[in-house]
Amino acid sequence: MPAIRMPVSLRSAAQLAGAILLIPLLGGCPQADVGAPCNHGSVEPPDSKLVTFPALSCNDLLCIYADESKAPETSCASADECNAADPSVTRFDCVNSKCELSLTYVLQRSMCSKRCEDDADCADGGPTEKVLSDDTSCDGAFKCVIIQQLGEFCCERLCVCEDDISDATVDALATDCADGKIMCGDDEAVDPTAGETATATATAGDM
Repeated sequence: MPAIRMPVSLRSAAQLAGAILLIPLLGGCPQADVGAPCNHGSVEPPDSKLVTFPALSCNDLLCIYADESKAPETSCASADECNAADPSVTRFDCVNSKCELSLTYVLQRSMCSKRCEDDADCADGGPTEKVLSDDTSCDGAFKCVIIQQLGEFCCERLCVCEDDISDATVDALATDCADGKIMCGDDEAVDPTAGETATATATAGDM
């Protein structure tokens, strides 16, 4: 049976049509974005950790700032004085003679996150199970930890860059949540594995 040849113009048109049909399919798959940079939509730096929901730039609408750094409670004349403990990083600004978190630093350390049950939920599972963004300021791995004891994300586990947390702090918080020492919502202890749905627009949590 003789081969059937398609004219070049028709073949090109068919290839173009196939590519156009493929674009929506590719665009419909959300990009892995845990660790991707995100914005809390605020011009004021928080006092400490911050979880923003909904953050429209993130797949799971969660943008977190989890760094545990606290501004020195001393008067200052310059940012250098506020960052004397670690001059390699500008974490704090001197504003009206008072040290406070730098908004620039907060944005540098703010990343998209997701709810999780264990560390495996915060790691890539293979070529077809990608979770982590290639564009991230996190140098280490992501851990499934609790970072808040107040607000809508009280005792909820989230994927957090291990650069920004201390094992002692998150272990103590997880134990307190599990033991019912921390009361969330309607004064009821929250099971940290329950993953309740949050409705807050922006919630800050103090350790």
